[in-house]
Amino acid sequence: MSPWIVVALAGHLLNGFAFLIDKILLSTAFKKSGTYAALIGGLSCLALPLLPWIKLPTGIDWLWTALFGSLFVIAVWFFFLALQRGEASRVVPIIGVLIPIFTLVDTSILIGEQLTGGTVMGFGILILATLVLTSSGSKGLLDRHTVMICVASAALFAASSASGKAAYLHGEFIDVFVSSRIFAAMAAIAIAIFAKGVKEEMQLLIPGKNQARNKAEAKSIALMMLGQGSGAVGFVLVQYATSLGSAALVNSLQAVQYAFLVLAAWVGGKKLAAVLHEDRRPRTIIIKSAAIVLVGFGLYLLTV
Repeated sequence: MSPWIVVALAGHLLNGFAFLIDKILLSTAFKKSGTYAALIGGLSCLALPLLPWIKLPTGIDWLWTALFGSLFVIAVWFFFLALQRGEASRVVPIIGVLIPIFTLVDTSILIGEQLTGGTVMGFGILILATLVLTSSGSKGLLDRHTVMICVASAALFAASSASGKAAYLHGEFIDVFVSSRIFAAMAAIAIAIFAKGVKEEMQLLIPGKNQARNKAEAKSIALMMLGQGSGAVGFVLVQYATSLGSAALVNSLQAVQYAFLVLAAWVGGKKLAAVLHEDRRPRTIIIKSAAIVLVGFGLYLLTV
């Protein structure tokens, strides 16, 4: 198995854990999707002390690095906005399936990346598995505005991945990654300042006189830090895998993340299943078990 696949798998599994915490917090702690996106983007500042020890991009690489860092934070904002407007069982399939497709289109345009042989079939199988794993028995439909937000989020995630891959081709991983955090932090600041209601909600996180509320907020922040610590490591691993392999294939491996969430819901009991809106009826379990087998087959095709 190629090293980049192992790294990507580890990254997506950590992102799965972060997603679970995201769902809890978005339903209990934060009313504005921009608040959460700004806080996540703000974590990029932790990498900025490394700037004196890296080689900064030059020429057109500045553009790819800027797009890589800033578009990811904006994509996260759109993703959380879509999650708040519609059910996860509807939002996640649209975004999860479109990201690798858009990424393949973007990388083919930017760097001429093409999938060949078994990787094409593996790519398709992983996308199919993603669609099955993230679907549920719910019959509700998303309104047109929410669907547009989902498509925009997927397009932004894909553009960020493709830009990152273009930057990695001309620089060392650590140089590109740390440089891109400048623009991720700038995007987070812009969201905090200009997005409606975000600045006010972030100010409420500052300790005040209401000790009971502050205690609850402290728990939410601690939970967020745990989730985003996992998400941050997962993000770094996924980006490192992207620097080594195909950006489209790395994104298609999100199917592994969704398989992890489905298994966690089945093993974790009714409460965890409720948080993830996971259907535990026998018919659904059979269908999604078959999808998990598809994930394994898709991974096999990527390694042969």
